[in-house]
Amino acid sequence: MGVPRFITAVLILVGEVGQTPRSACGGGLRPRTEWDTARTGMPHIFQNVNCWLKELTGKGERQHGYGMISTLQIFETLSEAMDPAAARKLAGILEAFYEDLKQTVTKTEFNELKAVVRDLADSVKCLEIAVTRLAEAQGRTEQRVEELAVAQGRTEQRVEELAVAQGRTEQRVEELAVAQGRTEQRVEELAVAQGRTEQRVGELAEAMGSLQKQVGGLSETVGGDIEDIAYIVLHDVLKRELGWDVMPLERSWQRWGVDVEEVDVFGQAMDPARADVTIWVVGEAKHNLTLKQVQRFEQLVTRARAHLTGEVFAVCFCYRARPEVQTAVKKAGLRLVFSYGKMV
Repeated sequence: MGVPRFITAVLILVGEVGQTPRSACGGGLRPRTEWDTARTGMPHIFQNVNCWLKELTGKGERQHGYGMISTLQIFETLSEAMDPAAARKLAGILEAFYEDLKQTVTKTEFNELKAVVRDLADSVKCLEIAVTRLAEAQGRTEQRVEELAVAQGRTEQRVEELAVAQGRTEQRVEELAVAQGRTEQRVEELAVAQGRTEQRVGELAEAMGSLQKQVGGLSETVGGDIEDIAYIVLHDVLKRELGWDVMPLERSWQRWGVDVEEVDVFGQAMDPARADVTIWVVGEAKHNLTLKQVQRFEQLVTRARAHLTGEVFAVCFCYRARPEVQTAVKKAGLRLVFSYGKMV
């Protein structure tokens, strides 16, 4: 067997050894431990082969003959790191090479074989480095795959949580839609009630207008009645308390400023003790005298005194007046006469 035949056989065998180990079931990768065992065992195999070849070459140079190589020993050594079939094949190749080499190898061929062995050792070393790098890359890939699997688990968990939240959101939306329907129904009911309320308000407004007219007429009636009573009572009180001669008293319209204003009680009186003095009776007649009415009447008296020649006798006539109202009348310098004839 020549050197080219041996190189071809070894390369075929190296190709078989360099392939990814197969499982016993055929197909698929072996577990990583088997792959590491095969990978780490390859340099040992080729070191043994190299030693055997050196032994052969050494004996060839010294003795022009070769020692016996045990095929069983080679097979047992190779079986430690590869499949028995591949070990048996390589052992057979080495045995054939050994037998062939005993018959035909020359020194030149032997030197060529040594160079091939050196190249083969270098190739094995490069192959071991590449296999180591591939193993490291495989480790990093597996670590990355594990990290991706963990991230995938977190993603799936998050997706499940989002799905649950989505379900709750959809349920809430349905509840809100139902509530919205009830709200719209309630709004429609309120709109109908609002229509009835507006109709009722219109009716009340009409009734209020009618009532105001009635109250206005009643007020005028009551006002007229109290003024008529005031004329009679004041005439008697002034005569009895002051000894005045009182002319007829009546409601009157006077212009004591820019506008014409109404005076409830207006007329003249004469004091016999001061016959040359003209006395003007200016009065306010109210059923229930209030502070606001006293203040307004006080301003009217001020305007009357500015336009009338003579003495102005200002008097308030009423059925009732609270104590603070009576105090305000006295403080303003006015007189107060009650409907039952008392003057204060």
